[in-house]
Amino acid sequence: MPDDVRSRFAPVAVNYTRSTFHASSERLQEVLDLARPKPGDLALDVATGTGNTAFALAPYVRRVIGLDVTREMLDQARRLTAERGIKNADWVLGDVAELPFADDTFDLYTVRAAPHHFTDIDAFLSEAFRVLKPDRDAAFIDCSPPAAAREVLHEVEVRRDPSHVRALTLEEWAEHFERAGFEIEVGALRELDWDYDEWMRNMAVDPALAGELAGVIEGAQGEALAQLHPERREGRLRHAYWHCLIRAHKNG
Repeated sequence: MPDDVRSRFAPVAVNYTRSTFHASSERLQEVLDLARPKPGDLALDVATGTGNTAFALAPYVRRVIGLDVTREMLDQARRLTAERGIKNADWVLGDVAELPFADDTFDLYTVRAAPHHFTDIDAFLSEAFRVLKPDRDAAFIDCSPPAAAREVLHEVEVRRDPSHVRALTLEEWAEHFERAGFEIEVGALRELDWDYDEWMRNMAVDPALAGELAGVIEGAQGEALAQLHPERREGRLRHAYWHCLIRAHKNG
């Protein structure tokens, strides 16, 4: 998995410094509200990409470490760190399923818009549980369509970005968290009005393929169509897209 992710994201790393979903203040406030950072926290943001979530956390914690498997993503994060004069953020190259940290190290763990790339969800959650201190929280945000829409979006996702593995429903997430030992404190599903064109541009999808994939979404049937409710506005495709927002607790 790491090599697939690196090969896909290295060439488009700069796009994620300005992606509406990844960098907007509204979406970053969402993760802050979920994570509830505290001034003394040592925080870990995994699959940090270009560091958007880590930068959001930095003013509210003692120190934040952003970890990612793609060096080019971290290069963008380091550039932004210098440009913004941020003094309490560090960047580490590493894999979410084999974290280079000791047990019970972090006061807060976050991950956003990444687990659908992970080939072993149980290993990823086991590592999250291991490095988090007892009686502390972890915050998880990831794409999480309802089952019918997921089957349509899955075709689009893997053709847009072959490093995509699978988006989990909220119910499936709950089963994985239970196996890992976490207690779910918050488990919610949030729907967004999704800008299809920007989604394609983030991964530099060829326009011809983007047109084909738009047809997949607009050609959805039955329950999937009702869930996705695609429509054209001024020629641009918009459709529903969902994320789970989960805060999980490691009991002491």
